[in-house]
Amino acid sequence: MEKNIIGIYGLICSGKSSFSKMLAKEMNALYIDVDLIGHEALINNKENIVKEFSSDILDENNNIDRKKLGAIVFNNFKKLKRLEEINYPYIENKVKELIDSTDKDVVIEAALIMRSKIRFMCNSLIYVNAKTSDIIKRMKKTRNISELDARKRLKMQRDVKNNKLNADILIYNMKDYSHLIIISKKLGRYYGVKSKSKHRRKKLFY
Repeated sequence: MEKNIIGIYGLICSGKSSFSKMLAKEMNALYIDVDLIGHEALINNKENIVKEFSSDILDENNNIDRKKLGAIVFNNFKKLKRLEEINYPYIENKVKELIDSTDKDVVIEAALIMRSKIRFMCNSLIYVNAKTSDIIKRMKKTRNISELDARKRLKMQRDVKNNKLNADILIYNMKDYSHLIIISKKLGRYYGVKSKSKHRRKKLFY
C-alpha cells in the first residue's frame, strides 16, 4: 500500500505549522518540520555560510546568529538564493532519509517547498492560505517585528503565494482555530481512503 507523503506550504505565519501538526496527529503520520532541519543545516554548513556572508553574522559564542543572517537575506533576494543553494542539499537529503526511515504516512511542513526538490518527494501538496492583514498581525506579535519588516518578508515570499494553485488542496485559514481542527479531521479521513485506493489528483478547497 502506497503511503501518503504530504507537503504543506504557505506564507510565513499563515497557520501552516498548527495545521501540519493537527493533520499529522489525525493520520498518526511522521511529522517533519523543515524549518528545524534548516537550523541543523546552518550548523552543518557554518564554514561555507561564514565564507559567503562574513564573520559579522556570528554571535559571541561563534555560532551563526539567525537574526543577523536574516537581516541580510530577507532584504536581498540574491543573497537569500545563495543561502538556499548552500543549505538545500543538506535539507533535501535529511528529508529523504526521514521519509525512507518509516512505513507510516508523512506530513512535511515546508514553507518554501516549491523552491526545493522536496516537492518531488510528495504525492500530495496542501497550501494554507490566510489574509495578509492576519499574517502581519501574527508576525508583529510572534516575531516582534515592525509592519514594514513584516511586509518586506512577505515580499520575499511572493513566489510562495504565486505557486498556491500548484497544490492539490487549498486550505482557507480565515476563521478560528477550531475551523482548522475540523478541516484536519476531514482530511485525515480523506487521506485514510486515498492511501487505500488509486485516486486521481484533484484540487479540493476547504
